[in-house]
Amino acid sequence: MNIERKLLFYIFLIPLIGIIIGISGGMYLINYSNTLSQQQGQKYLQQRELELQKERLKIVVNSVINNIIVLRHLDIDFINIIKDLYPPRKDKYIFIYKVYNLNGGKNFAKMLININRPDLEGKMLSDDYKDIKGVAFRKKMLESIRKNGEGFVTYYYKKPKSNKIIPKISYFKYYKPLNLIIASGVYLDDIDNIIKDYQTHLDGINQEILKTFIFISFLIFIITMLFTIVISKTLTKEFEKFRKKISLNEKKLRYKLYIDELTKLKSRKSLVEDIPKNNFDYLILIDIDNFGSINQFFGAEIGDIYLQEFAKLLKLFRKKIYESIKIYRLGADEFAISVKKSDAILVFIEKLHTFLNNQKIVINNEELDVDTTIVFSKSPNPLKKALLALTEAKNSNCSVLSYYEVKNKNKQKEFFEIKKMLKIAIEQNQITPFAQAIVDNNQNIIKYELLMRIVTDKKVIPPYFLEYAKQIKLYTKISSIMINKCFEFIKTTNILCSINIDMQDIENEEIIKRLKENVISINKPVVFEILESESFKNYDKLNKFVKEFKEYGVLFAIDDFGSGYSNYKEILELKPNYLKIDGSLIKNIISSKENLILIDSILFLTKMLGIKTTAEFVENEEIFKKLRALGIDEFQGYYFSKPKPLYEI
Repeated sequence: MNIERKLLFYIFLIPLIGIIIGISGGMYLINYSNTLSQQQGQKYLQQRELELQKERLKIVVNSVINNIIVLRHLDIDFINIIKDLYPPRKDKYIFIYKVYNLNGGKNFAKMLININRPDLEGKMLSDDYKDIKGVAFRKKMLESIRKNGEGFVTYYYKKPKSNKIIPKISYFKYYKPLNLIIASGVYLDDIDNIIKDYQTHLDGINQEILKTFIFISFLIFIITMLFTIVISKTLTKEFEKFRKKISLNEKKLRYKLYIDELTKLKSRKSLVEDIPKNNFDYLILIDIDNFGSINQFFGAEIGDIYLQEFAKLLKLFRKKIYESIKIYRLGADEFAISVKKSDAILVFIEKLHTFLNNQKIVINNEELDVDTTIVFSKSPNPLKKALLALTEAKNSNCSVLSYYEVKNKNKQKEFFEIKKMLKIAIEQNQITPFAQAIVDNNQNIIKYELLMRIVTDKKVIPPYFLEYAKQIKLYTKISSIMINKCFEFIKTTNILCSINIDMQDIENEEIIKRLKENVISINKPVVFEILESESFKNYDKLNKFVKEFKEYGVLFAIDDFGSGYSNYKEILELKPNYLKIDGSLIKNIISSKENLILIDSILFLTKMLGIKTTAEFVENEEIFKKLRALGIDEFQGYYFSKPKPLYEI
């Protein structure tokens, strides 16, 4: 009912405004025509009518473009519908070129639509075609489009049905997404005829005609209102059908993202989004032992059936023993269970382990054992902790393991070793940038990401130590060294470079000052990469930092996009230059439909906003070709180059 009311309101309002403007315009023309001489009035009307015709041509062309956008969004072929919407007219018509080369040439375009000359449709066009006066008007059109994207061109052309060569004016506009030139033209003799008719009409205007005009206007308004009431219900039904169709498609897409297709359990994506909601305290990971052997021996089809039956066992456990749990399939042979507050978590896990390992799965009269490894962890970051525990459990051949057993075992020893290493690295100047190439779709190097490393006599150490550096209050010193060395290198190269900026850098006035000094001193562009999952927790400070450094010409990239926070609204407000898609999405794109859907949605957003995309962790040719076909702009990974010392660049 709300749609119907809005429809009635707007269809009522538009003709009413038109009537008011029409009456006001009519009275103005009467008074104005009485004050002009015949000669001045003629000249003014010619000029005014030409301007009006130009505006009408623009309106027609923009209307065609808007209709094409809508039809394309609805996945409908626009050619026949556009022909129906814009039939041949005496005073103006439309025509559409499909452009193959904006620089012109013999076959620079093909005529897709020509309302008044359908015989030209499908023919290739040359830019050196000249009118009777020797004007190569298509070259003029292309020059204007290359410069401004649109323009007017005047030339001589045969008028349909009259066979006369008449000067005409056409408005052209380039629609880049489909490489189309949409145009509408009008013959100048039609303008002269309009002027003559209009002048004759003005000479006969008097107060009686004005009264008649007002009467007819209100009569039209009443008829429009009656017509509106008749058609509003039909239009409302069509709008409702369209809305339901969109809603259904949205539900299907969300189902594919959040429900595992094979087992009908919740997916990994669903778990990742459930974790920040704090709806559970413990996360349990279940790995099926030797599942790879089942796949190899019996085949993938039997393997899929085994996974489906295993999912049924988990549902049975939930029903019989513990109903207030959620079950997820993370991928391959890994499953997860989230558990709310439980004082007896170890008892619960023992029940789960006993239940599963006492089961048999029967497929085609073949009885298969159920052997599992079970680990668990507690919030915060339960998934990351549980995956670490699962790795340790497999390495130690342990069937049940807590993350905290792993953590407490090694934490203290590791802490003191890293503290010692960092102090030596600072004293002996071992902190140095390495550069990893970023390439375009032709594998040309267009950028370097500068990455922190500690280089000793024996090895190169990646920056896993940064979190420890923050705990022992060495991070600011390490970051300052890294920033200075990065900018020293940037001064020596002509290739764009990017530097990773941590939230702790953004919150440190000393680091901010050092960054400003370096940015000003190099006098060239540089990219700051901001880690999405961390920095967005203090969005206000981040937003201030971005705005301030954009004024110095700094470009910004959101790093690891899709791994954590992913608040599209705040990203839109930041207006970054690049989005670097998280490697966890890239590495599994060949085998994961969910990852493909997520990357496709990110690309839709970035292309709409004019943001470039970079794919991280591109490890082989198959992944590269898949990403290039999707429309990724830039690529980074071991397939192209490992991080190298600066002296090798």
